Amino acid sequence: MNYSESLYISLTSIFAHKLRSGLTLLGVVIGVMTIIATMSVIKGLQQMMEEEMSQLSAGVFQVQRYDQQIGDGGHRRNRKYRPKIGMTEVRAIEENVPLVDVVAPEIWHWGATLKFENEATPPNVTIAGGATGFAVNNGYMIETGRNFTQVDVQYARPVCVIGAGPARKLFPYRDPIGERITIDGQSATVIGVFQEMGSMMNRNADNRVAVPITTFTNWWGSERSWNITVHTKDPTKIDEALEQTIGAVRVARGLKPGDPNNFGVWHSNQIVDSFNDMTKWIRIAAFGIASIALLVAGVGIMNIMLVSVTERTREIGVRKALGAKRIEIMGQFLVEAVILTEIGAVFGIVVGVAASVLVGKVTQLPVTVPIWTIFAGLIFCSIIGIAFGTWPAWKASRLHPIEALRYE
Repeated sequence: MNYSESLYISLTSIFAHKLRSGLTLLGVVIGVMTIIATMSVIKGLQQMMEEEMSQLSAGVFQVQRYDQQIGDGGHRRNRKYRPKIGMTEVRAIEENVPLVDVVAPEIWHWGATLKFENEATPPNVTIAGGATGFAVNNGYMIETGRNFTQVDVQYARPVCVIGAGPARKLFPYRDPIGERITIDGQSATVIGVFQEMGSMMNRNADNRVAVPITTFTNWWGSERSWNITVHTKDPTKIDEALEQTIGAVRVARGLKPGDPNNFGVWHSNQIVDSFNDMTKWIRIAAFGIASIALLVAGVGIMNIMLVSVTERTREIGVRKALGAKRIEIMGQFLVEAVILTEIGAVFGIVVGVAASVLVGKVTQLPVTVPIWTIFAGLIFCSIIGIAFGTWPAWKASRLHPIEALRYE
């Protein structure tokens, strides 16, 4: 018997019992769908995070009061006792870390409202107070106008650079440069507009305004802790620059050898690594669920193949009487088992991709289907078909032709 004939007989047998085959394949469909849908969502989130983190300038890291890690739950009770970061740490980095060239402190205020004449933004604008290197270190480009200068910072001038979002809202038909707006009631002159960046981490990165850090402290006080963005001269030496910065800040804070850091230092790669560590267990859980579903489906496939062998006992006897070899009988039923699981795999792939797209549309999250999950699903299902189809196929091949022909 050739392969095309085996394939035809297998498909005929499967589609002759559509309901039975369909119920048997539910486990295969669920297993493959789980792997594809879960991996697609995680892969999409990972790509989004990597793309958005890459918008930061190369070789930039941050020093801040707290560690920034996804899913970080450690030492929360001690975190509130960490001292705030301020000018002392900025000077320590500038004076003692030769591998860096731009040290830019920044401070943030959320939920501000901008107004110009009769127009106003919703109370969801983010205000950043920064030094002259704020835009460079954060990867913000100036579309029109200029950035604030060291003179603006030194004299706490009431000037601002606005994002593309507020610019569209407040100035839909005019150039905003030189116009005076109010930021939570404080008057400021627009000197520049940031280049549009789009959404970042499901938030509008264009819905923000930057002012000199001294202006910020005049408006909202100086009690908040600063963040310090640090640009490395040579991006390939960022790890060495990080070590030098940690040492400089530890000395400035009077920490003794062996004392833990009472501040956080991070760069974009650490955020991506933290995300991968957190989602590792989600991947493991998804594979566990999929494996259980496929094993249950394998048992169902073995049962349905045993039933098929029983139903086709006379057919097997006739084929053996006509000279069919044991290996041919065994191969026939193995092909049928593999085809059965592959049909389930195809349906699982279709349902998994559809579920991923649906999740992406509902949650507005990016979804990317990894190609390897499709091939992994097909290969794994083939293995399941061979593993659980071997016993029924072997049993069919061992039937005695005379006894098989007598079977009613």
